[in-house]
Amino acid sequence: MRLFLNFALIFFLASCNSEAQRKRAPATTASIPKLQLASPRSSTTIKNSERLTIRRLPSDAKYDSVVAYLDGRRIARVADSATEATVATKTLGYKLLKVTAFSAGKEVAEARVSITVLAPKAPKKYGYAVVGAYPHDERAYTQGLQVYRDELYEGLGIYGQSSVRKVDLKSGKVLQQKELHDKYFGEGICILNGLLYQLTWREQTCLVYSLETLEQQASLPYSGEGWGLTTDGAYLIMSNGSNAISFMSPNDFVARKRLEVYTDRGAVGQLNELELINGEIWANVYGSDNIVRIDTASGAVTGVVDMRNLLPNSLRDKHTDVLNGIAYNEKTGQIFVTGKSWKRLFEVTITEK
Repeated sequence: MRLFLNFALIFFLASCNSEAQRKRAPATTASIPKLQLASPRSSTTIKNSERLTIRRLPSDAKYDSVVAYLDGRRIARVADSATEATVATKTLGYKLLKVTAFSAGKEVAEARVSITVLAPKAPKKYGYAVVGAYPHDERAYTQGLQVYRDELYEGLGIYGQSSVRKVDLKSGKVLQQKELHDKYFGEGICILNGLLYQLTWREQTCLVYSLETLEQQASLPYSGEGWGLTTDGAYLIMSNGSNAISFMSPNDFVARKRLEVYTDRGAVGQLNELELINGEIWANVYGSDNIVRIDTASGAVTGVVDMRNLLPNSLRDKHTDVLNGIAYNEKTGQIFVTGKSWKRLFEVTITEK
C-alpha cells in the first residue's frame, strides 16, 4: 500500500510540474502570411546602381504600407503598381530582398527573395610589357610570391616537396629555405610584422615563421582550403579557390570580413595567388593567363590583365605549369610575375588596351 501511495505521489507531482511548465511556456505565434511578388523572381541578377522593379501580385488584403528592404536597409515603399528602387550595396553577391506589409503598425505579410548584385560596369582590359627577365628555379612549384626589402620570398607546393624560401631576386639563388613536413602542401605566403605566414592546401593550417630564421613559430587552424595570401597591413587576406576572399585576423586566423568577387556578368572563381598593389587586390585566376584587379571595398573586378604569351615557347617543357605568382615592390613600384615550374621570373609594366 505504501508503495502504491509513493507512486501516486510521484505521478501527481510530475503532473503538476508538467502543467506549470505549460503555463509558463510562451504561446506559439503563427508564421507571417506570405506576400506574393510578381517581380523580382528569386535568383535575379542585377548590376549595382541599377534600378530594380518590385511588383506585388493583386490581393484582397488591405495594408497600411508595404516596404522593401535590401540586406536590412530600406530601399522603397512598394505601391499597388510596380515600384522601382535603386540597388546600392557596399558589397556584391547574394543579397536578401525582403518586402514587408504593415497594418496597424504590425508586420502582417512578407516576401523574401534572393538576388545577386553584380559589379556596376565591365572591367577595364590591360596588357603588359616585359621590363626584365631573371632566372627562376624550374623545379619550384610556385604557390606564393612576395618581395620584401628587395629580396624575394617564395612558397612552394607539392606533397613531399613543399617549402618556403628566400631568394636573390636577380640571380635566382636560394639564400635560405625551410622544408615543410611531407603531410603539407604549401600554398600562398605573405609577410606581416616580422612574421612570414604560409597557407596549406587541404591541411587547414597556416604556418607561421620567423622572417629572420624561417623557423616555425606557430600554426593557426582554419576551415576549408587555402590558396592565396596577401596583407593590407591589418589583415591577412586569403583566397580558397572560389570567388570569395576572406580577411583574417593575424593573431588567431579567424575571418573578420568577407568579399565575393564579381564582374558585371557574374562571379569570378578559381581565385589563387594574391598580391595587394596600390590598394587593389590582384589575383591569379587559376588555369588561365588572367590576373584580375579587385576593389577591396566591394569585391568588384575593376580590371583584367591578359598575360598570355608571357613565357615564350622556347622556355617551356613538359614540366611547365600555369601562371601563378605576383609580387610587388612597394619602394620601387616594380611588379614581378612568374608561374609554376617556370624558368623565368618577369618584371612587367601594365598597359591599357
